[in-house]
Amino acid sequence: MKIISLKPRALRLFVFLVVGLFAAEVTAQNIHTRLNADSLTVGEIFEYSLILQYDQEYQKVIYPDTNTFPSSLELIERQQFKVSEFSDSLVYKLQFFDNKDTRISPLPVSLISSEDSTTIFTDPVTLYFKSVVAEGDTTLKPMKPNFSFQRPWWPWILAALLIGAFLYWWFKMREKPQQAEPDPEPEIPPFYNPVEELEKTLISLKKDSNIAETKDFKLFYSELSDAIRKYFEDLYQIPALESTTTELLRYLDAYGIDEALNDKTRIILRRADLVKFAKYTPTLDDAWKTYDEAIAFLERAKLADSARISRLKAQYRMKYAQHSPQNENEVNE
Repeated sequence: MKIISLKPRALRLFVFLVVGLFAAEVTAQNIHTRLNADSLTVGEIFEYSLILQYDQEYQKVIYPDTNTFPSSLELIERQQFKVSEFSDSLVYKLQFFDNKDTRISPLPVSLISSEDSTTIFTDPVTLYFKSVVAEGDTTLKPMKPNFSFQRPWWPWILAALLIGAFLYWWFKMREKPQQAEPDPEPEIPPFYNPVEELEKTLISLKKDSNIAETKDFKLFYSELSDAIRKYFEDLYQIPALESTTTELLRYLDAYGIDEALNDKTRIILRRADLVKFAKYTPTLDDAWKTYDEAIAFLERAKLADSARISRLKAQYRMKYAQHSPQNENEVNE
């Protein structure tokens, strides 16, 4: 084997080229992903971080849109940090809604400059599902025996009394001719205002709730979410009480509901689902913060849906103001 010997000057030039290539490789654009949890339960909130390093200033950096994440992940918030002159960090706070392992595919990050643009991709990440059911617990509780009830006798006595009363009325009324009575004035139902009903419900919930002592968070969140659902059912004729949270949010998107109302609804119903179905136990402070979101929903509804309420009131007046002048005064009041 022939050994090549280099002169000191040539050796220094060779070392300089190797170090330069290594430095260029180190400073090239690269991105790293990081999770703050190894496994997740249904409804658990976690952080998905992207750390970007690049070799020059770019006019614009386009990070992955939330639509690129799997549908079983719900975005809570997104925060961006400037770590250094050539380093950025983006943190997604997400909520996990699945009953199996979920994979986040490689996501694109675009670096745009005046000369050209570059796109790099993140590494794929697997979110491992963690069940709250004890592993191997397949025991079933035994069925309770059927309870036998005695046959009641009071319906027979009640039926005999009703028959006797009917016969007495029949023969008594046949002796006297019936006199025609004037038709009563039709009764006007009061105008039903969904915004006012929602406000009454929220005030009553805060007044009558003894959640600090009972710790019945499930009942509190159920009544709070049902109040929001009933508002949409009464005002927009959406089957909100019978729909799941996902189905109701799709209805709201289809009906073009005000964006602020849509966001408040998503926050309240998602938190209620965690308490009702994911066995999540909130604090007393969490419960009242969710109540404050409902109050913010109410104040926004007063502004966003005022025109719709006015149309309902006009239809109510047209329907009931035609019976008599007295009724017209009552309707206008």
